[in-house]
Amino acid sequence: MNKHSLYKSILLATSALGAGLAIPAVAQEASGMMALEEIVVTARRREERLQDVPISMTVFNQEQMNKANIVSAGDLATYTPSLQANQRFGTDATTFAIRGFSQELRTTSSVGVYFAEVIAPRGGNTSQSGDGAGPGDFFDLENVQVLKGPQGTLFGRNTTGGAVLISPKKPTEELEGYAEVSGGNYDMWRGQGVVNVPVSDTFRMRLGIDSQQRDGYLNNISNIGPSDFADVDYTAFRGSAVWDITDTLENYTILKYTDSQNNGSPGSIFVCGPAAFGGLCSADLAGREAAGNNGFHDVYSFVPEPTSEVEQGQIINTTTWEVQDNLTIKNILAYAELETNSRGAIYGTNWNFPLRNASNQIIGTQPLLFQMVGLRDDRATSDSQTFVEEIQVQGVSMDDRLTWQTGLYYEKSEPNNEYGAQSPSQISCDIATVSSPNPNDWRCNNLIGAGSVANTPGEVEYENKAIYAQGTYEFTEQWSGTLGLRYTDDETTGWTQEDIYYFPRVASGGYYPYASKYTEVREPETSSEEPTWVVGVDYKPTDDMLVYGKYARGYRQGSVNLASIAEWDTHEPEQVDTYEIGAKTSFEGQFPGTFNVAYFYNDFQDQQVQFGYFRSTGVGTTSIINAGASTIWGLEAEGSVMLTDRLTLIAGYTYLDTEVDELAIPAQPYPASIAPGRSLSVTTAEGEPLSYSPENKLVFTASYLLPIDDTLGTMTADVSYIFTDEMQAVSKATSPYATLDSYDLVNLNLNWANVAGGPVDLALFGTNVTDEEYITFLTGNYNSTGMESGQVGQPRMYGMRVKYNF
Repeated sequence: MNKHSLYKSILLATSALGAGLAIPAVAQEASGMMALEEIVVTARRREERLQDVPISMTVFNQEQMNKANIVSAGDLATYTPSLQANQRFGTDATTFAIRGFSQELRTTSSVGVYFAEVIAPRGGNTSQSGDGAGPGDFFDLENVQVLKGPQGTLFGRNTTGGAVLISPKKPTEELEGYAEVSGGNYDMWRGQGVVNVPVSDTFRMRLGIDSQQRDGYLNNISNIGPSDFADVDYTAFRGSAVWDITDTLENYTILKYTDSQNNGSPGSIFVCGPAAFGGLCSADLAGREAAGNNGFHDVYSFVPEPTSEVEQGQIINTTTWEVQDNLTIKNILAYAELETNSRGAIYGTNWNFPLRNASNQIIGTQPLLFQMVGLRDDRATSDSQTFVEEIQVQGVSMDDRLTWQTGLYYEKSEPNNEYGAQSPSQISCDIATVSSPNPNDWRCNNLIGAGSVANTPGEVEYENKAIYAQGTYEFTEQWSGTLGLRYTDDETTGWTQEDIYYFPRVASGGYYPYASKYTEVREPETSSEEPTWVVGVDYKPTDDMLVYGKYARGYRQGSVNLASIAEWDTHEPEQVDTYEIGAKTSFEGQFPGTFNVAYFYNDFQDQQVQFGYFRSTGVGTTSIINAGASTIWGLEAEGSVMLTDRLTLIAGYTYLDTEVDELAIPAQPYPASIAPGRSLSVTTAEGEPLSYSPENKLVFTASYLLPIDDTLGTMTADVSYIFTDEMQAVSKATSPYATLDSYDLVNLNLNWANVAGGPVDLALFGTNVTDEEYITFLTGNYNSTGMESGQVGQPRMYGMRVKYNF
């Protein structure tokens, strides 16, 4: 780390530790002193006070999310120092990374996302889908809890980085609700409505709807298809009901449905080498600059009807039986269906290949499609159903000294229908013909001699079984110990038929039927059995302070890869051993607040690493291999302090040091199915940091209660500053542009609650108000293709909300 970065690290740590002295909420006591309001969380599958839970975590209630304008998974990551979001395939397919544990393409998640205690539906194996928080999940919530570090005992496998728990509002015994309308730039419109109805003394319901539309901030310069990308257009419905069958038996049911359809997010081209693809790439960028179409948010799309669609439905039924005061049995049953459809240009290229006559004279040009995906309307990109059954038994024993729980878990995800992709690559095609399900209708021209059209239907099935138990024993009023163990059995099977169609190469142009075809059927399968555990000791010197230490094992399952060659189409599990010490403190008096800090060290083994290559068929793809071991350590600090009865300061800071200790990628001689003379490109390298793991991240918010008369309501102004350090996206050997620059965001919010003492709330909000330009994702293809591309962050957004409460 250079001197400038070191100085900045010290400065940021000092800011976080000095200013982050914490209160989530404050109430006025009768004595005139201010006191903390308790925050209740479910990080250990039961309700507890946040400050009593020995887990490093960040919690947002719905009011805090509204003030921060958190409406998507990416927004949540912005405000959470340890959390990063990968939105390569758009906001609808966001995946999370915590403490350097990220999800590579075609692997399972490293951060589990749970809605009402149920894991998010599994997606397909062709592109990133499922496993996350989708559109419409972030409204009418009790809170969102971001748990950091392995959660392998109570939540299971695929939580090596942590877990995100989304807790919806439960039906209450009051007739209440709200209606809210928002508007903003980019023609943003959002409407929400919630009504809670106590039907009887034993039955109550809650119904809600959330719908948002917004134009995209990526400007399409091609005049082909829509005028913008990265837009928003979704509607989400949620209904829940609680039935008190008896005084000790409760049934809680949630129905949710989301339909999202937008234009997707084609990649931006950042740089082209002079010889990349015979100069086609550099000519493309030069043409954009000459036409004035080289803005930071300008993209080119050659697809007439691009789309990114997500349709998801889920039912969750939880039955809780309080057998007696110290024994509870809970059954969780859930079923979900998830279908995604993606059609668009992966790389936003505008390449026009020169056509030549028999005398080798240039007679014109013809468009060349570098790569696109998802042409067929009769086949989804992913289409799966997920069934979950879990039974928990919780209790208190040994004179209330032992708090324990045990459970059985079963999860199965399987395809509803055959799904997959139909993708032209490095070829010139009449796109209207290639969208046909019949290859005999396709018309293309292999102008550069390396192109083809791949048709790859497939299916993947996941099955998971587990048994677990965890208990905390209080040795004294101050000392307690925790021991948890889970045993997991995973099985994954897949099937794909890869048909690759080759077309004639006609230098004078035109489109022609395919000339030959290559077919390969693969049926990969793998299984794994792993224990995970947690061993911890807690010490409470006072009621307002917790000091803890723990050792935990996390595990991410092995899986299959439908896009890989047969020799590399499965990968084994990865494990992490995490050692963590932390402290949670709260204090009252003149400056009430809380301050939480955690230090962690991770020994990361059998790391699942993605690498790319070209097959002998001419198709580029990626595989996953257990190739590495890494060391990850860092510090997390969060807190806030109420300096006056009007001014509150809130800060969160993460320092993260990651390094790959070993990386054993496949060595030559490669299998015969690898293109000769081609090298492998990897996302990381020995001695380098893990991808998308910024060394420093700081979130600082100042909240001020304006001095207006109480009869006018309450008005607060919030200013947030978010710093994200530079981070390595891919291996330096893969691209000279491997490191993404640091960036700063400034967000503003002005909230006026109970306007003039009435039931109306008003809010003004702005995100990225300085209009910072920053890159969020990099493909890392420069050294293999001579081109570098990726995704860019959101520009300035602003708007207004009006809410009516009843």
